[in-house]
Amino acid sequence: MTYVEGFVAAVPAANKAAYIKHAANAAPLFKEFGATRVVETWGDAVPDGKVTDFKGAGESEGGRSGRLLVD
Repeated sequence: MTYVEGFVAAVPAANKAAYIKHAANAAPLFKEFGATRVVETWGDAVPDGKVTDFKGAGESEGGRSGRLLVD
């Protein structure tokens, strides 16, 4: 059976480079504890929803972009 785990984080756009560096450093740790792969995304074209949306899931504020981390 396939198992997927994802995390959403609101990251200020100004901190994108620092976040990418942090994520790259964390990936080996996730793999050490069982992740078969780590996929990073950057929500740069995410539309606003009418009831709920990706931005709301990450409590995104102005200047922040939602990040979806999938293991």
